[in-house]
Amino acid sequence: MRRLITLTITMLALTSFMANTLRAGANFITGPTASLSTTTGDYTVSFKEAGLGNTPVTYTLTAATETFTFRCFNKGGNNPQGTPNSISFSNVSTQTTLTPRNGHITGSISLIPQASPAVSCQGSGLLLFLIAVDYEGVTFTDTTNGITVDMPSLSASGLHVGPF
Repeated sequence: MRRLITLTITMLALTSFMANTLRAGANFITGPTASLSTTTGDYTVSFKEAGLGNTPVTYTLTAATETFTFRCFNKGGNNPQGTPNSISFSNVSTQTTLTPRNGHITGSISLIPQASPAVSCQGSGLLLFLIAVDYEGVTFTDTTNGITVDMPSLSASGLHVGPF
């Protein structure tokens, strides 16, 4: 009889623990945090997520608007007269799929500045450099588990990234 009572209590405790563990589900235990690199112009989100099991997880980073400002410089580092060229992109996103290790994923995902054929330097010997970036309306999503986090809009000027 004691064995039956002990077994019943043990099974109830295990069932209660399992229910709490399953109910917790996927959650971010660190971050997500956004940063903007002044050496590359990349918008990066870093995070640690737990409660994932062993199934690969897809993450998406989206910006409603990305604006990049470029300027031409000569080989001596001087810029010719004229206004910088700006280009904007709408609803830009990038995805990555990561596999959990012991139910956790520590990772990062980045939006990377891009030039367009419409942005170029007129004249020989001129090099195109990124001088400013602006990321607006950014969201980070664990697409697999349906978790979306609004991220801050970030911008930087005074960059000298390139040549592109």
